[in-house]
Amino acid sequence: MKQTGIYLLLIISVLLAGCNRGKIKKSLLPAVSGSPGEVVVVIDPSYWKTTIGDGFKQLLMEDTPGLPQSEPLFTTVNISPQAFTSLFQIHRNLIVTSISSSVAKRGIVVEYDKWAKPQTIITLVAPNRESFDSLFNENSQTILGLLLKSERDRLTLNYSAYPELNVIKRLEKNTGVHLTIPKGYSYDMDTTAFHWIALETPEISQGIFVYYYNYTDKETFTSNYLINKRDEFLKQFVHGTRPDSYMTTELQVFPTFRSYELKGNYTAELRGLWKMEGDFMGGPFISLTQLDKKNNRVVTVEGFVYAPKFNKRNYVRQLEAILYTMSFVEPEKK
Repeated sequence: MKQTGIYLLLIISVLLAGCNRGKIKKSLLPAVSGSPGEVVVVIDPSYWKTTIGDGFKQLLMEDTPGLPQSEPLFTTVNISPQAFTSLFQIHRNLIVTSISSSVAKRGIVVEYDKWAKPQTIITLVAPNRESFDSLFNENSQTILGLLLKSERDRLTLNYSAYPELNVIKRLEKNTGVHLTIPKGYSYDMDTTAFHWIALETPEISQGIFVYYYNYTDKETFTSNYLINKRDEFLKQFVHGTRPDSYMTTELQVFPTFRSYELKGNYTAELRGLWKMEGDFMGGPFISLTQLDKKNNRVVTVEGFVYAPKFNKRNYVRQLEAILYTMSFVEPEKK
């Protein structure tokens, strides 16, 4: 009996050691390199100059929606397979291609944290150019979605490691809404149904609004209704430095609207531009709206950026990563 027990302990120890080796190996990976919003495409230069390269450029360098100036979705760097050394292998976002007759079957493989962390590697292989073209066209939006999610998840991971707990707890207590808010943000306004959390520096402002109202009917979740409600709240609570100035939605470039499920909840998203009526200020915003069924209310979380001297893509993505952590919690009983 004692020998059997010893053997079992040995087997368990070996299994645990194997699991721990995997964890240790992953923990020893270096941090990713590259700037936020950057993608390295590993492709033969002869293909980069063809329609294959054009496809990648159109996909990755399309204008980011909802910005006042033209900024690409991703900053794209292309290198040849020969240049794909350890220096590039630790990049945050990698698209690796292989077009060769030695490839038996076309396909896509997605890997995470292979050479660094948190890293996303998308590998596309095909036996010839025609096969690669069809593979790319069929999966281009999936590729784009994976890269956008990876950028957002990296930010969320970082924010979870360095949360502004006092602000988070206060928001939960007063609104029943959770957002993972990183260090540096402060509570600027706390009313019955409108809350304003902000990160201010001498050159930029990033603000988060949380507001809510009773749910009446399904027409609530339309772009016009949400914009009208947005303007109603902003006119009341967000004022400029000049008399009678207030924030509103810029309608000359109409906001984009889309809907999807976020954590199992129907979500309406608006992206567009805000302006200060009666003043000379403006910038981009993004809002997410969900139905809080338990409390029969419509809840909007919104982020806006004021950064007149800088590109704004990454600032908006930082806010988006915060908004995507939205969830409903039980408010603390007073």
